[in-house]
Amino acid sequence: MLLDRYNIKVYQAGIKFIFYVAVKNVLNCEVSFSHSLDKGLYTEILSNRKITETDIDNIKQEMNKIINADLKITKKVVTKADAYNYYSKTKEIEKAGNISNLNNKTVTLYELGGYHNYFLSNMPSSTGKLKYYKITFLGNNDLILSTPTDDEEEIPEYIAQDKIYSSFRMYHKWIKTLGVKYVNDLNKVVSENKIKDFIKKNDIMMDNQIYNTAARIKESNKKIILLGGPSSSGKTTSTKKLALYLETFGLNPIYLGLDDYFKDRVDTPLDASGKPDFESLNAIDLKLFNRQLNELLSKKEVSVPSYNFINGVKEYNNRIIKLKETDIILIEGLHCLNEELTKDIKREEKLKIYISPFTPLSIDRHNHLSTIDIRLLRRMIRDSWSRGYSPEKTLEIWDKVREGEVKYVFPHTNEADLILNTAFIYEVGVLRVYGEPLLYSISPDSKYYNEARRMIDFLQMFFPIPCNYISNENVLREFIGGSYFEGR
Repeated sequence: MLLDRYNIKVYQAGIKFIFYVAVKNVLNCEVSFSHSLDKGLYTEILSNRKITETDIDNIKQEMNKIINADLKITKKVVTKADAYNYYSKTKEIEKAGNISNLNNKTVTLYELGGYHNYFLSNMPSSTGKLKYYKITFLGNNDLILSTPTDDEEEIPEYIAQDKIYSSFRMYHKWIKTLGVKYVNDLNKVVSENKIKDFIKKNDIMMDNQIYNTAARIKESNKKIILLGGPSSSGKTTSTKKLALYLETFGLNPIYLGLDDYFKDRVDTPLDASGKPDFESLNAIDLKLFNRQLNELLSKKEVSVPSYNFINGVKEYNNRIIKLKETDIILIEGLHCLNEELTKDIKREEKLKIYISPFTPLSIDRHNHLSTIDIRLLRRMIRDSWSRGYSPEKTLEIWDKVREGEVKYVFPHTNEADLILNTAFIYEVGVLRVYGEPLLYSISPDSKYYNEARRMIDFLQMFFPIPCNYISNENVLREFIGGSYFEGR
């Protein structure tokens, strides 16, 4: 049914359009697709009355009616002026603003059942093949709209992510006070030459979040602090910055990178295709790792390894650790939320922190800003200058990285005691300056060309923001270069 990341996005866009039309037909009100949450899309029905289970059932019936009728989804290329006037007339001001900022002379819209919209993706030609979706009603006019995430028809059950949801809501409330909810609002801040102050405000909020996290760690009296999250979340910078804050509380944080406990390469487990599976928990020398943690907690002296990635072996370079009264251990790595990693350590002796960028900024009411796209951009830019990778190389390995996250990170997010949100509202404008040229280098004959064009179209909705306003302590410096924490 679904073949790749590109076609999955097309399928998801089609389901969103069907849901939008169904809500219009059944309830005659607006919807907002705010952000992704546990493989689904957090969605609000913007009605003046409380939505009931009966309303949800009626929406499903209308969606199924639209799908079974195999209605055409018609592509329409209109002038920029006509699109702007249309969205001004429908009072979708943020969409009118987005269109006004485009360089294109024409705009592509899609029509279904008399309604016109866009979802930053190509669309299916008709509704007939979009049979698989799931709606999880959360109450309070909120729901999760889920679609298949791979080539299987089955859609996993939604698992409540209360801490992540709270992080989104807190950020939503904050940006609402600043009047920056959509990309068009951010672009106005840039065009009015107010972005320097806006960046400073966002950075203050981020620093306050890290300060509060350090205070919670101090209050917990835990010696083992585990920090995990998906790729390109800013785990390294966040952990090192957190260490500085902990020192201001009189604690002495000792950093341990989980990668230093990789098994020697000859012992690395293989995946189903017979290739080394470095993402697997079993790629870690769990026996050594747990033994050394227990020895440290028992106030014993431990010789900590350092992994030589060139030779593929652990080395011992006289890094000797023995915990003192004010010492705590900060452990950062992919599997840190997984209880199996530290199963020999009692749960009450550990504090787990989930690190990921959860941006509350939306492109408009029907197009949220993808956390996955932000992390991919971050990684592509860092891979280019720090590893010499082409953007195609990053896209090639990204599917494997994502597969590892789905298997080894996301199932354990509810294990987290705290959430550290590393998203910056303004960051896509900064990332555009670095990422756009890389994406343009992907030629039309590349298998990644469609994905590159989709991301270019996405980036062009943001006004570019120069990096000279980004401090060297900012998490973004981990990806664009010039970080204070690099090599420390």
